[in-house]
Amino acid sequence: MARRICLLLLLLCCAIPAQAENRDFGQFSADLPDGWDGQERTAFSTGNQDEYMLVLGKQDQEQERFLAQISIYLLPNTPKSTAEDFARKMTELQGDTSEPSQEGRFWTFSGVPRNQTVKGQAVTRVAATPERILIIIAQDPDQIGADKVVDSLRGVTPEARAILGR
Repeated sequence: MARRICLLLLLLCCAIPAQAENRDFGQFSADLPDGWDGQERTAFSTGNQDEYMLVLGKQDQEQERFLAQISIYLLPNTPKSTAEDFARKMTELQGDTSEPSQEGRFWTFSGVPRNQTVKGQAVTRVAATPERILIIIAQDPDQIGADKVVDSLRGVTPEARAILGR
């Protein structure tokens, strides 16, 4: 009887899905599922230290290609653009785009990025303040967790919390 109870408990423990690991980065934190990782950079485009990029993703077993990827950009709002205007301009950089629509604080659209590390559709979200623009581009053709990662994003700095809203 004791063996059966131990076996049942062992089976129940194995059946519980693994919890995501909360990881803190310079501007954001996220709950990353097993196998996901992240890298961040600043000054990646113009050399301006205000440019921030965080790439979260899961690679294949050989670490040769991404199975899912989320690219997060926190940039100076030098064009002093609204989130809607910036999202509409971004649709020109992707193929087969949908019409941007407002979802909460974000303007969101789907499309196929011209430069892809993951093949297929992406969902792009854009938010803006007078000082900053936040862009989140998620590609997850096999639905392996990108939506949950995006939903788990939290701002670590006051600036990131203000534009993300959490």
